[in-house]
Amino acid sequence: MEQNNAPRFFLGANSGTGFSSLYDSFVDPAAGDFLWVIKGGPGCGKSSFMRAVGQAAERRGARVEYILCSGDPDSLDAVYLPDARIAYVDGTAPHVLEPPFPGAAGAYLDFSAFLDTAALKPHLPELTDLTHRYRALYATAYARLAAAAALLPKNQPGVCPEEAMQTLARRCAGIAAREMHPLKKPAAVSHRFLSAHSCLGRVSLAESLQTLCPRLIALENGLGLGHIALSLLAESARARGYAAIHCHDPLEPEKLEALILPEAELAFLALDAPAAAPLRTERTLRLDTLALRALGAEERSALRQKRRESQALLSAAYDALARAKVLHDELEALYHPHVDFGGVSALAKTHTKRLFPR
Repeated sequence: MEQNNAPRFFLGANSGTGFSSLYDSFVDPAAGDFLWVIKGGPGCGKSSFMRAVGQAAERRGARVEYILCSGDPDSLDAVYLPDARIAYVDGTAPHVLEPPFPGAAGAYLDFSAFLDTAALKPHLPELTDLTHRYRALYATAYARLAAAAALLPKNQPGVCPEEAMQTLARRCAGIAAREMHPLKKPAAVSHRFLSAHSCLGRVSLAESLQTLCPRLIALENGLGLGHIALSLLAESARARGYAAIHCHDPLEPEKLEALILPEAELAFLALDAPAAAPLRTERTLRLDTLALRALGAEERSALRQKRRESQALLSAAYDALARAKVLHDELEALYHPHVDFGGVSALAKTHTKRLFPR
């Protein structure tokens, strides 16, 4: 994965409903964004090209946002240069993308030009077999993720009583009143994933919150109240005119995992469990306690058992994704000897010079 102070997110998620994509909302042509959509097979240099452009921009002091691949977080799927309002994105499956308003707001970069098609043609049987097996493992992973989501305590009926919901609403209203003074302007909203279920397990990019905002409030989300609180806070931010980044839950994309308010210098993060790496949180709202007060010992025990079962299914999904990564590496190994990486590097330098002529 990228190791720098530039914000990093995902635009795709391996979720309980299959692959969930936010790529269509990556850029805003109406605001002047231009999108280069890269087409090409596995291992043909797409990620290396974007990394080269992003690193060149950073060396020149330009802001950069990196989008990591949810299947393999060590690989890049996109890079955005907000000062230049230019983005590059891998537009191949599973996140097939086309340029918006071709020519005016986007264009293709065809990396098949760097492939020796004559040399690759004899490898078609191997490529076909690896691709079929790779996709079958992803189908297995998605089935396991769906089963894991169904067993999460926050998806069990009766977990969050009405009294807890009312208390939560009052707390969120108080936070909004203290932290979000009306800005009297339209509220812009963008969408990202902050974490991913991947071949490496659950990968969180929570440090990006503190790259963008100096203050962070954590929300307990073991029983699902974190998402509800984030939804209430997001609505308050919208009503008060704050630009916001909505970070969706990678397992259940219809829910929120985090809310980033750069104009308030404040972010909120829902945590199902304590963070693996320590975060500089201003405070933690103990939301689970609101619901647990109304549950008996037997109900709490049943929830703990479902959580253990859910975690086992998640581990099984990670295993399938890891085995899919092995097959993808084999696909790339077949392509690599027949890719003109010198041409890819030259193209990256051409784009860098165009972006930074001095």
